[in-house]
Amino acid sequence: MKITNKDRKLFSEIVKKHGLKKEGILLRLFKRKLKDKIAKDKDLQKTLKDADKKLDDIKKAVKDMKAKGYKVPPYMQKYLK
Repeated sequence: MKITNKDRKLFSEIVKKHGLKKEGILLRLFKRKLKDKIAKDKDLQKTLKDADKKLDDIKKAVKDMKAKGYKVPPYMQKYLK
């Protein structure tokens, strides 16, 4: 079945009338597929876990610096939150 200009016009009217996004279904399918792939990727999961651990270590070090009275550099202030 070929899509005619009449079909395209009708589709566009429906999209405008209901405020739909044309790529909505495809975008949802892509997101779901990507989420599944990321969840199954063991190397990526390990890397993310290691990064979280390192970030926690940095936060702890910055808090220790502040507690000991050392000046905390401005670029590390964000880790105090």
